[in-house]
Amino acid sequence: MKKTLIALAAIAATGAAFAQSTVTISGVLDVGIKNVNQVKPDTAKMSVGSGNNNRVAFGVTEDLGGGLKAMANAQMRFDPTTGTPEAAGARPLFQGETRVGLSGGFGTVMLGRGLTALQLANGGNSDPWGVTTVAGSVYAAGFATDYAAGGEGRIDQGIFYTAPTINGLTLSLTMSPRKVATAAVAAAPAVADAGGVQGTNAVSAVAAGSSKTSQSVNLTYAAGPLVVGVGNERNRANDTITQVYGNYDLGVAKVFASSATIKGGTAEEQRLGGTFAAASSAVNTGGTTKQVAAGGKIKNWTVGATAPMGAATLRVGYSVWNGNGAAGQQDDNKFGMGVKYDLSKRTFVYTDVASQTRKNNSYNADNSKSNTKVTSFDLGVAHSF
Repeated sequence: MKKTLIALAAIAATGAAFAQSTVTISGVLDVGIKNVNQVKPDTAKMSVGSGNNNRVAFGVTEDLGGGLKAMANAQMRFDPTTGTPEAAGARPLFQGETRVGLSGGFGTVMLGRGLTALQLANGGNSDPWGVTTVAGSVYAAGFATDYAAGGEGRIDQGIFYTAPTINGLTLSLTMSPRKVATAAVAAAPAVADAGGVQGTNAVSAVAAGSSKTSQSVNLTYAAGPLVVGVGNERNRANDTITQVYGNYDLGVAKVFASSATIKGGTAEEQRLGGTFAAASSAVNTGGTTKQVAAGGKIKNWTVGATAPMGAATLRVGYSVWNGNGAAGQQDDNKFGMGVKYDLSKRTFVYTDVASQTRKNNSYNADNSKSNTKVTSFDLGVAHSF
């Protein structure tokens, strides 16, 4: 009888141990219709696309005892309109995240691929949309920190540390020791748009060499309705971004604000917030591509608000982008507004309109013409699981 009880106790203990592990599968499906005027000739004004990043994520948490936990996360991205990987396969299968690590009284340490400290914190805290709808603010998007595949604020072979929160303060650090050799880029003159064919900006000569290590630091303070943060980041091309951001929940509305400065380290070598292109140093600003010269500087600020009204949430934002680059002064002003309506805890519909004034002389990532006013509209439905 005693042996039986011991065996039963062992089985129960084993079952309890297994119960300490949690596996989750989650994701988002978002598809909508978008209309953008002033597009490139032979390019459709209307398209079917998405606002949120469509994804499937897998997460594992295991309680190791003594306050220590093991964690692993993997997130793949895809295009719901075609069923293919995000960006037509130009990015990794698990574009979103692939990290494993430990969490305890010392904080959290993760290794792998994921968002940098600054980019993980600032998106939802600085933009009323937090996702890429047509009305999303023109703000300082993340660096593409990996030459082989556009990072969009992520790094490969990364080390991620988040310290324990003390009196509302949370410090996060990210770095990657990986360096990538860069090939020389020859100088080339600008080519004007002609006959419906998109021209190109002038390319500055870049000497062959080795890239820098990537690093990011962010400090966030959260207390009740207030969230404020400041961060600094450097990518492998030695471009840097410094950003201050925050939001305050008034109850009837939540207000957002941010201010950022980007400095170009190496001309024509790195896209910021987009897929890497050997002869393009750019910033992806909600569909707009900006050139950043070596030693050039871009300043950006945004303001916005969200207001809940029953199942609906109204969203409004205004942003300004001023800077200098290879093609001269680059300016961008944008006003957006929209509404999100919750059909359930997991499903919502949304619609947005935006008016954007662009002042440069090329077509943008969404094929709209610069140096003009661009109006956009979207209507979509999203479901999370």
